[in-house]
Amino acid sequence: MSKSSKNDSEKPWYRAGDTDERNSKAMKAYEALMTVTLRKPTSKEYKNFSMEVKRRAKEKNVNFTYGEEEVNSFVGAFHDAVILYALALNETLAANKSITDGAEITNRMWNRTFEGITGTVSIDENGDRNADYSLLDMNPHTHKFEVVANYFGKDKEYKEVEGKHIHWAGGRTSAPPDTPKCGFDGSKCPPKKPFPEYGIVIIVLGSLLVIVLVAAFFIYRGGSDSGSGGGSLEYNNLTVYLGTIREKTM
Repeated sequence: MSKSSKNDSEKPWYRAGDTDERNSKAMKAYEALMTVTLRKPTSKEYKNFSMEVKRRAKEKNVNFTYGEEEVNSFVGAFHDAVILYALALNETLAANKSITDGAEITNRMWNRTFEGITGTVSIDENGDRNADYSLLDMNPHTHKFEVVANYFGKDKEYKEVEGKHIHWAGGRTSAPPDTPKCGFDGSKCPPKKPFPEYGIVIIVLGSLLVIVLVAAFFIYRGGSDSGSGGGSLEYNNLTVYLGTIREKTM
């Protein structure tokens, strides 16, 4: 039995038994992916806790291999849950209350804060933990997923990791809008209406009318000039120059 390795979490797009082409396509698709996971503690105490968990797991099952450098964050969360229960149980006994009184013990678990193996454990008035989360994004240079920011539930604070930033897919330098410009179904950008057929007819007829009027004008001017000259002129011997019709020199 084996756990997913650190390499699997850093390169979830990679499959050792797959082709380079398929891995390359998967890597390209993962550029637009960001993942949110429980923040993994980095304290010395947690690292020692991880080593002890793996040592005991090895003692219980010699065929067990724990691939990650540290144990999963949920293992630490389970450990802190037991500590929380123990604290509430001791307080119940100190108050001369029955340990079978579930409501009494539960009330002592709510709305309190203590230091656990995973860091500060904060339980709100509803009994929910104010958990810490990490945001992971793929580094375009190493193609590995890295923590770029953390959210601390107790303080409700979002903090970017120093020296890290989100790499937005598609060459963006900032986050995309929550809603596309035309909406998710394109309803905010109705298609443009095609140019009406009657408009085309009007344009064609108007152009023909202009051509006829221009031709009539030149014919009229040509006839007027030939009449004043006392003779007839052949139109193929005329040259139009700056709006004036003159007879070519033979």
